[in-house]
This record gives sequence, structure tokens and C-alpha cells, in this order.
Amino acid sequence: MSSRIILKLPSQMDYLGVPDAVLMEIGSDLDCCKRSLEELGTSVIEACTNAMEHGNQLAEETPIEVIFDVDDPTITITVLDRGPGFDFNAWQPSNELMRERGRGIMIMREFCDSVEFLRHEDGRFMIVLVKKLDPGDDND
Repeated sequence: MSSRIILKLPSQMDYLGVPDAVLMEIGSDLDCCKRSLEELGTSVIEACTNAMEHGNQLAEETPIEVIFDVDDPTITITVLDRGPGFDFNAWQPSNELMRERGRGIMIMREFCDSVEFLRHEDGRFMIVLVKKLDPGDDND
């Protein structure tokens, strides 16, 4: 059975826990290991942080939209913002892995099966995260 949940959140960092909490609630009904769900949670927090900060410039009146599409065992999360986006085809990771900021894209790519940067038909910038949740044992 597939389902969809849509959230609209102000572009304020205080709201970053909301998408993660929704994901954990969704995951509680699925047969998946905690590690797999936590990896996706980390990725959605990174995507939302980027959308709020870089996309919407932390403008509280400009919301981000987070869409959860659940088709057990796969979850697709789309995060949309009103920002200009960036040249994702030319993006390269920094050689400074220990710097305080700028590792979000690498984290998302490491923890998800697929990460796409696209333009929605209405012009908004979007990140699409796809992860097949492992049913494995949490003691792995």
C-alpha cells in the first residue's frame, strides 16, 4: 500500500525536527531496521536545512514543502524551496572533509539509494531522496 504525506514548514531551523519525527512515525509501521531509517532521517534533515537556509534564505514567510511518498519498503522524500538552486551537475565535493559545513550533499548521497536535484514544473527547486529501507537486524 502506498501513501503520501505533505508538510509545509516555515523556513526556520526550529522546525527541522518535524520532518524527522514524521519519518520516524512512518517507519514505526514498517518492517525496517532502525539504522536504515536513521540514515534517511539524517538525509531529510540535511535537505531541509539546505532548502531553508540556502533556498529560502531563512525567510519564515517562505515555506519549504516536504513530501513523503511511502511504497513499502521504499520511501521517497521530496523537499521543495523557492530558491535559485545551484549547478548540481557541476557540483564537486570539497577536499576539506573536516570543515564545519558543506558536507550535506555527500551525506545524502551516502545514505540514500538515489539523490536528484531538479526543478519542479512550477519553478521551485527540489531535492528527491529515495531509500529502500532494509528489513535487516538492528544488531548488524
